[in-house]
Amino acid sequence: MNETFPQETLEMIDDIQIVEIENRVKKAFYTREILEKLPEWFGNKPALDEYVEKVKEFPYYAALDIEGKCIGFFSVKIHYQHTGDIFVCGVLPEYQHNGVGKALYHVVEENFIQKDCKYVIVKTLSDIVDFEPYAQTRRFYTSIGFEPLITLTEMWDEENPCLIMFKSLGKYD
Repeated sequence: MNETFPQETLEMIDDIQIVEIENRVKKAFYTREILEKLPEWFGNKPALDEYVEKVKEFPYYAALDIEGKCIGFFSVKIHYQHTGDIFVCGVLPEYQHNGVGKALYHVVEENFIQKDCKYVIVKTLSDIVDFEPYAQTRRFYTSIGFEPLITLTEMWDEENPCLIMFKSLGKYD
């Protein structure tokens, strides 16, 4: 999908622009294209297909390279008008560890703050399971200010315990 993007550019880093995507087809296309290239995290095809469908309903931010190719994304939602949630995100392997995820998160966090969110949560695989790709994921979230809150084995299943991490946005009334 190499086309002109009329969306307002939210942030630009080293020839990469972060834009909000509203087109449901693009959201699904970008999500599938990226998650299929991250099999260590998204190797469960039914779960991947569910993400591809559900992102259509939520706010979506994409990192586009200079040619307009999506190299990363965050799909988010808000609970109870004050808690942001990173529903699903991914960055192509060749762009990881280069600031793309942090740039995407920065835009997402600013959006949450503008919508008066006090907290942000993210769900990931708990450190109860020793799996390096998710250790990398937890290190990423920790690097942007998230802290572990609770591990729930009943949320997904006992083989895939869900760690909920949170970050306070410092907005208390």
